[in-house]
Amino acid sequence: MYKSKSVARKYVVSSALVASMAFSPALSEGVFAMADSDAVEQPDSSGSLETDALNKGDRGRDVTALQTELESLGYYTYNLDGLFGPITEDAVEDFQRDQGLQIDGIAGPETMEALSSAEASSEDSESVSVSQSEVVSIAKNLIGTPYVWGGTSPDGFDSSGFIQYVFNQAGVDLSRTERDMWKYDGEQIESPSIGDVVFFEGTYDVEGASHSGIYIGNNQIIHAGSDGVEISDLSYDYWQDHYLGVKSFK
Repeated sequence: MYKSKSVARKYVVSSALVASMAFSPALSEGVFAMADSDAVEQPDSSGSLETDALNKGDRGRDVTALQTELESLGYYTYNLDGLFGPITEDAVEDFQRDQGLQIDGIAGPETMEALSSAEASSEDSESVSVSQSEVVSIAKNLIGTPYVWGGTSPDGFDSSGFIQYVFNQAGVDLSRTERDMWKYDGEQIESPSIGDVVFFEGTYDVEGASHSGIYIGNNQIIHAGSDGVEISDLSYDYWQDHYLGVKSFK
């Protein structure tokens, strides 16, 4: 008799639990919806982006994936910290500008699609990318070298001597002066990619190209200026006023 009461008591409890679940669909749906939401927010194992848009102030693995893609294309050169701050926003805007997209600093669907396409194109030309990366690496290792008029070695460079030396180390022979590089070497292109050379005119009293720098992404160049080999921002009025064009020496 005692045993049967125990069984009945267990049955009542179990029935109550089933009833509460049956009459509380909103609660159970909310739990599963939350689980589904967590799953969607996670990037896939490849690290690709799985969100509609990333904005300034966002953080997490999706932002890290965005920074990684921008870095691979030369637009982001800082820590992969997963924080969508001013530096990441600037990199997105630079990419949008080069791609002819709306410049709003937001990594929306069009920007992400363009990133994927640009990265795929970069992978298709891997041998070129390696060469461009080598040029930038050689140039960066020379930062701080003093400016010397007529200089063509790590003891001191003038602007064209620096360009000639870097490309010679990468296996590309160039003319000695910027004027001749601009007239005779490489191929003139519309806009710079990493490893291309940006030319300027009128920086001193000489006809034609008079200065140049190696484009390293993020609207920056490495060049031999009056203070030695350094990185400069192309957005400064001085460079804009003297801009001549871009050549690729692949």
